Amino acid sequence: MGYFRYKQIDAKGKVQGGLIQLPFTNPASAITYLEGQGGTVIYAYPLNPQLGTILSTLQEFTSERVTRDQLAEGLNNLAVMLKAGMPLLTALRDSLAKHDNPTLARVGRELVQRIENGSSLSEAFSQYPTLFPETLIYLTRLGEESGALDRTIRDAANHEKRSSRIMQEARSALIYPAFMLTAILAAAVFWLVYVIPQISAIFVQMKMKLPAFTLFVMSVATTIQNWLFPIVIALALSIFALVISLRESPQVRWVIHSLLLKLPVVGVIVSTANIAFIAEYFALMLNAGVDVLRSLDILSQSLTNEVYRQKLASVRSHLIQGTGLHHAFAQADIFPPFVVRMVGVGEQSGSLAEQLSYVADDFRIRLEQLVTTISKSIEPIALTIGGLLFALLAAALFMPIYSLLSNLSGGRGGGL
Repeated sequence: MGYFRYKQIDAKGKVQGGLIQLPFTNPASAITYLEGQGGTVIYAYPLNPQLGTILSTLQEFTSERVTRDQLAEGLNNLAVMLKAGMPLLTALRDSLAKHDNPTLARVGRELVQRIENGSSLSEAFSQYPTLFPETLIYLTRLGEESGALDRTIRDAANHEKRSSRIMQEARSALIYPAFMLTAILAAAVFWLVYVIPQISAIFVQMKMKLPAFTLFVMSVATTIQNWLFPIVIALALSIFALVISLRESPQVRWVIHSLLLKLPVVGVIVSTANIAFIAEYFALMLNAGVDVLRSLDILSQSLTNEVYRQKLASVRSHLIQGTGLHHAFAQADIFPPFVVRMVGVGEQSGSLAEQLSYVADDFRIRLEQLVTTISKSIEPIALTIGGLLFALLAAALFMPIYSLLSNLSGGRGGGL
């Protein structure tokens, strides 16, 4: 992929030019492509590679994100058109190059250019690893070799839909508790930074004798008020460093993902979503005719959870050493007994793909039930925690006021 500065005379005799990104770096190929679109090329010079890299990076950051559902829709339309007998280039133009998502439409046009330049569809897909998953690339290659491209692309589209549903359910289950916790903490910080210091100033002016708990809350409020900006900066930098570390370091990912799996509620959500995804993915590859070892290899590369990624790599290693699939899954020591038993049944009966599909459906249902349960239970829990927190803050403020009123009442009573 390279950028070219070009000028040409179009079919109407008008001179036009500018920058264009094309799926090749050879100026002769760029000229051939541009003239193939109509008109006569005056010149086409490749842009400096460093500048081209900067432009590509800027384009990646500013482009609209392609969701799994949008990708699944485009792939499904492509499969339907191929099934109907449409030529590949025509199907690509109508399904992807004209998609409502501008990023997917741009990539669709580039796919057409690559294929016109001699690439196969799987080779063209492989140039966009952040958009097209390894599963799609591998299934497309199998479809090209077997002559069943429409079926393998449809299978990949269905997989993307089901995977999207799994990820959405997992996010829904995790986002709601995180939102409630953030809201409670934000309200607490508002009280500590804005409300309590103002009331504390009144206590100080009146030279009141304050209870120990009130003094402690005032001290916390003063500390947060004085250090709020450094705390926010440190928190932002910590989050940024964590994000970079998660992206670049497998060791950090292992530690964080291991901690998540040990948390009471979060661990259940993460494990359920990953097992549903693994079973769904594994069944898809087996149904497509991919052997077990290659399926595990592709699957481990596609997982984002480092713990499950390494556990599947260990399963593959055990298989290479001659261990049966059932025992390899059992030795991984991360899959529930139900999953291990179903793998054993599938291995013995020759229906492994079918049993894995059953496991995927079962864990998708479990994930949906988790989301429903969490949605119903998290609100009263959050209200209870928030109520207790604000009751403590209110008590810290009203204890001195109550003491003052009591003293005033006692003083008036003694005077009478």
